[in-house]
Amino acid sequence: MESINLKEGKSNKKENNTDSKEQGKKLKSKKYIFLAKFLTSALILISLFYLEKIKVNDKNTNTNIKFKYFACFCTKARGENKYANELISYYTKLGVEKFIFGDNNLNGTEKLADVLQDYINKSIVDIYEIFGSDIGQAEFYQDIYEKYKNECNWFLFFDFDEYLDVHFEDNKSLVLKEFLTNETFDKCEAILFNWLIYTDNDLIYYDNRTLLERFTVPNYNVLDNIVVKSIVRGNLNKTIFNPQKLIHIPDKNVTICNSIGDIFRDYNSFSVRPPVYKYGYIKHFITKTAEEYVTKIHRGANRNIPYKITDKIRLFFRFNNYSKEKFNYFKEKLNLNID
Repeated sequence: MESINLKEGKSNKKENNTDSKEQGKKLKSKKYIFLAKFLTSALILISLFYLEKIKVNDKNTNTNIKFKYFACFCTKARGENKYANELISYYTKLGVEKFIFGDNNLNGTEKLADVLQDYINKSIVDIYEIFGSDIGQAEFYQDIYEKYKNECNWFLFFDFDEYLDVHFEDNKSLVLKEFLTNETFDKCEAILFNWLIYTDNDLIYYDNRTLLERFTVPNYNVLDNIVVKSIVRGNLNKTIFNPQKLIHIPDKNVTICNSIGDIFRDYNSFSVRPPVYKYGYIKHFITKTAEEYVTKIHRGANRNIPYKITDKIRLFFRFNNYSKEKFNYFKEKLNLNID
C-alpha cells in the first residue's frame, strides 16, 4: 500500500508539474495574443491616420505647397482703362496680391499698360497682349491657370465690372483669406458666386466717382442673377475650363461648390438657381450709365460675335428703369431711327 501511495504521489506531482507548464504556456499565449492585438490595433490606427492625411492631400492638392500669392485675379479686358485702377484698389483691399490681365483692346486704341505701368513695375500686374484676338474666355482662363497654378493658392476668374463681396452670418465683410480658409470650403476645388445685377441708378452720364459710389441699387428681379463666376484652387492637375463646354463653370472633373459650401452637381448650365447670396455674391455693374453702355456696345462682343444694336437697347431696359431721356440718348448716339 505504501509503495502504491508513493507511486500515486509521484504520479500526482508529475501531473501537477505538467498542469503548471500548460498554464504557463497558456498565460504566455494570452500575453502574445494581447500584444499582437494591441500592435495590430495600433498599426490600423496609424494607417487610418496616414490614409486620411493622404485623402486630404489628394482632395486639396495644394495643402503642402508654398504659394507665392494667396489670391490672383484673372480676366480679359477691352475698353476698361478708366476702371482699371479702381478694380485693383478694391481687390487689393480684399486680399488679391496678383493681377493677370489679357489686354484685348483693339489695335490703335487704348492699352492697359498706359494706366497700370506703376503696378507692372512692382510686379503686381502682369499683362498679356492679345490685341484684337478672338481667343475665348475659357481658353484664356485655362492658359493662365496652367502658367500660374503653382504660384497662386486661389484664382478669381471675374470681369472688370464684377466686384466680389464675401461675409458670414454677421454680414461683416471679410477679406479673402478669412473667407476661403474657413472649413466650410475645405472640400471645394472651386466655388461659384452668383451675380447680383446693379441698376444704373437712373444716371445717364459718366462721372468720376467709383462704381460702388455711383451704383447702389441692386435688381433682384432679373433672371440673369442665376449666372455665376468662379474662384478656383491652384495646383490642380486637371483641365479647369473646357472651351468646348461651359465658360463660367469649371469642368465636371473639378469638385465645385456653391457659395455656401454645398457640392454643385448641375453641369447642364452656367448658373446656380435660385441665386445663393448668404455668404457671398458678385456685384455686377452690367450696364453702368447710358453713356457708358454706348461705349460698351461700340467695343463689340466676345469673339467679335455679330449683334443687333436694338437687342442691346432692349437688354439695357431689362435691367434698368425705362425713361424717354435715356431712350433718346441711345437714338442720338447710336444713329437709330426707331420709336
